[in-house]
Parts: sequence; C-alpha cells; structure tokens
Amino acid sequence: MNPTFVVLTDSSPADEPTLAYAAALAAPLGASLHLVHVLDTPLATVLAYGPPQPDTEYVQAVHLALTQAAARLPVPTTVEVIEGNWQGAHEQALATYQPALLIAGLTATNGPADEWLSNRALPLAHQTGYPLLLVPEYLPKAAVHPPRCVVLAVEDQPFQLTPQGQTLAPLFDQLACPITPVTVVPPGDELRGAVALQAVQQCGLAANLVHSKLHRVRDAHPASGIWQAADESEADLIILLDQGHGWLHKLFSGSVIADVLRYSQVPVLLLPLAAD
Repeated sequence: MNPTFVVLTDSSPADEPTLAYAAALAAPLGASLHLVHVLDTPLATVLAYGPPQPDTEYVQAVHLALTQAAARLPVPTTVEVIEGNWQGAHEQALATYQPALLIAGLTATNGPADEWLSNRALPLAHQTGYPLLLVPEYLPKAAVHPPRCVVLAVEDQPFQLTPQGQTLAPLFDQLACPITPVTVVPPGDELRGAVALQAVQQCGLAANLVHSKLHRVRDAHPASGIWQAADESEADLIILLDQGHGWLHKLFSGSVIADVLRYSQVPVLLLPLAAD
C-alpha cells in the first residue's frame, strides 16, 4: 500500500513552498497527499434579523482554492476542509488516514510569542506521536527536491522512536540518502557520544544507520553546533528528536528545537520519542 502524507494548510500563498516540497518528496516514494485545512470555529454571517448563519461561501471558497492547488501538483492529492477544534480536527485526520508523515509550513517569526501564534502545528509531533516535517516559508525553489544529505542531531543518551516514527524506515531506505548522526559536545568533553551512537544504530530509522559513525561538533551551544554540522555536510534536511516537555516550555524556557527552527533555511523533521 502506497504511503500517504497529511499536509496542513492555511490556504494562503505561504502554503506554496510546503505543497511543492511535499509533492517533490512524495513523487519518488509513490506517496499521495491529503491537504487538510481546519477552521477553528465556523465563520458566521450576521443577518439584520435572526441569529448568525454559517458562512458557507467562505468554506466553499477555501475548498475551491485548495482543490485548484491540488490539481497543480504532480502527485495524487485530495482535499479536506474541517470545521471544529483545531487540535482535535487534526488528530481526527491523523487517525483516519494514519499517514507516514505529517507536513506543515514553518512561518518566519520575530520571537517566542510570535512563534507560538504563527506555527501552531509545532506541538503535534509530541502530542500525536507522528513525525512532523516543517518546510520554511521562504524555502528557495532550488531546494525543492527530496533530501540528498541528512543530519540527525542526537544527545548522548538512549532514545526510542514512536511506532509512527519507525514507519519512516522504508521511506528513508528508498530515498537512499546518507544520514549523518551528529552530537554537540562542550569544549573539553570531546569523547562523549558512545551512548548516542549506539542509540542511533539501534533506532530503526534507516538501514544505513546500523553502521553509521558519529560526527562530534565542539560547541557550548547545541543549536549552533547543529548548524555547523549541517553546513559542513551540506545537509538539506535536519532531523531533531522531540522529547516533549510542552511547547510553551520550549519556547519560553529555551530549547534546541526552538533555536534551530527560528533560523532554519532547510526543512526540519521532528521525530517524537516514545515514552520511557
């Protein structure tokens, strides 16, 4: 059975890089796309007399715009507009389609509060267990292609992917792109990383990781170390492990994920970890 990718949209021009990248990734994998747009609360038209009425014209316009966008994509694509609770609607779509991957745009922001308001999909990886691929709003057209070189950032500790994350293994094997595990170590502790390497080799994300070697980067700041490793390997996809702890905590208390996403110029894949 061919895989499905669920793509979260807001039916705006900012969706274009996300849809283009999703299609470019789906094509060599024989995957189909399902575009999902959620209206938090049904929009209403206020009449001069009587109660407000649902704004069906707006819903139809959104559906039409997404249908037209889907028709331009080179892979099989379906469309769904859902009215209801934002998180619940997306979890419903995931339960229905059980996709191999959840894809969303990554809006450029100016700080933690802006990030929380603009990138509402960010907590979904940890909340649902599904891997979440984030595509930068200003991704260059030249970068719209399946990954050719990947960096997997890990800490020096054991980890286990969720069952949904492990289902990515055949897709990465089919893409056959090299994946370099990277850990950032503070100056003076360059030998750290043995536990991380063992966890990477046993995680089941891709067959070529079984015999992988760990790339250590010396830096006091994990995010800058990850970017250094990505630059050195010319990576066009960064994989980060999402350990949870709540997205508000990550944004306002600081986290490697928030720091990497804030300045990302390449797609970032969040892999949620299984509970201990």
